Amino acid sequence: MLLRFITPLILLTFTGSALAALQNQEVPQNMTCAAVQPQGNKIDSVQLQQTEAGTIGVESRKAEIFANEKAYFTGNVIIQRNGQWLSTSRATIDQQKEEIFASEGIIFSDGYLNVTGDSLFLDLNKDKAELYNSDYRIREHNARGHAELLSLSRQAVLLQDSSFTTCPAKSPAWQLRADRIEINETSDFGEAWHARFELFDVPVLYLPYFNFPLSDARKTGLLYPTFDSSSSSGFEVEVPYYLNIAPNMDATIAPVYMSERGTMLKTEYRYLFEQHAGQVNLEYLGNDDTRIANKKRYLWHIQHSAKLNQDLSLYLDATEISDDNYLNDFDSEFAGRADTHLYRVAQLDYDNENWTAQLRTEDYELIGDFRSSYRTLPQLSVEYNINGLKGFSADFYSELTYFQNQDQSREYATRAHIEPSVKYRYEKPAFDTEAELSYLYTHYRQESPDNTISEEVTRTLPRARIRARMHLERAVNIGNDQYRQTLSPQIQYLYVPYENQQNIGIYDTSLLQDDYHGLFRSRRFSGLDRIAEANQVTYGVSSSLLTQNEREILRASIGQIYNIDDSRTQLLAANEKTTTSSNSEWVADINWAVDDNWSLRSSIQYDTELNSTRKSQTAVEFRRDDSNLVQVSHRTATNILNNDIEQVGTQAVWSATSRWQVAANVFYDLTHDRLNDAMVGVQYSSCCWALRVSAYRRINRDLEPAFSATQINSDTQFDNGISIQFIISGLASDSSGLINMLEKSTYGYRRPFYLSK
Repeated sequence: MLLRFITPLILLTFTGSALAALQNQEVPQNMTCAAVQPQGNKIDSVQLQQTEAGTIGVESRKAEIFANEKAYFTGNVIIQRNGQWLSTSRATIDQQKEEIFASEGIIFSDGYLNVTGDSLFLDLNKDKAELYNSDYRIREHNARGHAELLSLSRQAVLLQDSSFTTCPAKSPAWQLRADRIEINETSDFGEAWHARFELFDVPVLYLPYFNFPLSDARKTGLLYPTFDSSSSSGFEVEVPYYLNIAPNMDATIAPVYMSERGTMLKTEYRYLFEQHAGQVNLEYLGNDDTRIANKKRYLWHIQHSAKLNQDLSLYLDATEISDDNYLNDFDSEFAGRADTHLYRVAQLDYDNENWTAQLRTEDYELIGDFRSSYRTLPQLSVEYNINGLKGFSADFYSELTYFQNQDQSREYATRAHIEPSVKYRYEKPAFDTEAELSYLYTHYRQESPDNTISEEVTRTLPRARIRARMHLERAVNIGNDQYRQTLSPQIQYLYVPYENQQNIGIYDTSLLQDDYHGLFRSRRFSGLDRIAEANQVTYGVSSSLLTQNEREILRASIGQIYNIDDSRTQLLAANEKTTTSSNSEWVADINWAVDDNWSLRSSIQYDTELNSTRKSQTAVEFRRDDSNLVQVSHRTATNILNNDIEQVGTQAVWSATSRWQVAANVFYDLTHDRLNDAMVGVQYSSCCWALRVSAYRRINRDLEPAFSATQINSDTQFDNGISIQFIISGLASDSSGLINMLEKSTYGYRRPFYLSK
């Protein structure tokens, strides 16, 4: 039997058939983080004919209708209105008051909110619904909870005597209980009054007012604290406060309490505009209780980059610390504990089609008891490059620099340098060759209080270089797989005459590290204070193995410099002697992706005169993904500040199960037979929370023993510490995983290979 009754307000449709589409569905319980659906009939599967706006469609087993008064519906009642759905056992519609009341269990959905409860009252005039003793779920944010009274109006949800959580389990690990919670569909944040934060049903925090995220949008408020402990600083707790100043700028203020040292304040300000961006950081500890003197500790950092116009750009990066021990005592994202200096630079760059120019000032602050370095205040360089016909090109480089010692104001120098060059390049698919002729003119005006260097020095040196390479390839079969192998032999001749340069100070020059590609450089030193003589032939060969889809799985290189005349130019006068045999070190590199998981990188510099390895480093890694990897490394170096280095290290991150993850690193000094750095961390992750515990032991690099209130002796001191971090999904997030702990350790994790893919 089908009855239809139409009024200006309500469209009612009744049928005696059961709605087979509505089935009671139990939620499967498993270890995945699937959202818990409301119990009972599944509203999402209801398929009723859509009604016009302002009308109501009703379907039920039985109906009793009184014209222009009330209508009573029982048995599998389904009500539809303006995209809202209601399923109940019994419902009453008052046509005069324009009200709907449903009882004996209801399921309600409006596309944003799914609710199951005891009863519902809907006021059509005010477009407001009240649901009693109900369980709700916000579909877009996977948030849920219980409310004694849930009031629903236009785009707003009000919960009274309620709970809130994003934890999908039936027994949530955390939840908010509050007298009042308000959620707006157009907002990314909810608000709670008289809220109690509970962990495993245990109240741990009371907040008179609290706002919490419903999405990843930013908002001003407290971030979640971190807890640490170390032998040097004691118990530590950091509570950051985040300021969402504008869509393109924000700030963080974080007081850090350290039981042994006092309270430090950390601040960060970040900004992002269309043409420029940057950040400013300041850390300040007014009174360090562990120090005898120089108790004020601080760090400031500024970074800024700007694109002023199409050709002009600006860059600034500077960090300053109060004392040499600052990086050893406090973690910093701007410098590591093993760093030997802080680098500061400010530069203005001009780049046009043929012209480049740079105005630059830079400063190296050495950390520790070392001779002060020079500041560049400033340096102006200009370069003009023009490409001629048939492979010819010309380049003109000029530079004017003023240097001043950081501590001795009377120790300074001015350097003017001009370097014109002509180059010819001939290139074919199978080979290329390049010839270059340069003339290097440098003039110094120097001032030194001890008069150990000449006041004025002029140096002129020609330089000639010719280089040739071949590019060969062939198809090879290894097993059942086909590969493409490349072979690139190359040879270079370099000539620079000798000139004694010990009357020139060292302002911005150091010895460049050697690797295979470095063998073919035209200089042995960075900077211009030393230009090494050369009458040498460099030869080498590099070979790669690529798959059919051009993935490089192997690259091996080996090369050597043959010195026709021995090299004499050194940095310091004490080393002004012949130190290089006619056959210098062999340099070899290998990068090998053994398969999808195993990889190897190794490099070595072998001295043929001393029959010994001068430098080597090897790393073998098994990597399943970013959460599962093991790396073993070994490195040696001889005569580094008159010391030899040999270290072996192991780093690992592994997911034992879907919820347990462990990380560890160990670096052992074989030369001194001691442990340099060790760390172990364990993280347990649930669907909605995680607990991370880590411990470390590392060498305490005390660079200022006179200012330390701790034991002062020559024995190696170690710093031990423990860190505990509680992470709550939905209220805080940390997706970095435990590999981030390895990257922040003293030696840091680095992938040992970078093959092209």
